[in-house]
Amino acid sequence: MVLESNMPPPADKSPESRRTQLYKGVLELALMSLLDRGPQYGLRILDELRDEAGLDLAEGTLYPLLHRLEKAGFIQAEWRHEAGASHPRKYYGLTASGAADLADQRQVWLDLTGRLNAFLQRT
Repeated sequence: MVLESNMPPPADKSPESRRTQLYKGVLELALMSLLDRGPQYGLRILDELRDEAGLDLAEGTLYPLLHRLEKAGFIQAEWRHEAGASHPRKYYGLTASGAADLADQRQVWLDLTGRLNAFLQRT
């Protein structure tokens, strides 16, 4: 049964706003999963999260998250100067604490999405 409402939806409930909130919730998990493969530099992280994970992500969203995770001790950063590169790049990698947190987050995500998918597929 669907209930009708004469009131327009609140502005903050637009599809774009909902998508943004959902992305914020999964971005940390996606980022840490990517870094679990090995250290990466910022623009490479951005490209892979966009291309592989399908996240519509801006630089202005990524870098504050990287700094927050670094401050929390889940990732660490180091500058690397690679042969042939014109300038050094800052690489980010998981710490042992970050790897443990990622394992917990993955399990929570898999449990939650499994139950939610089963719920949503009921007719």
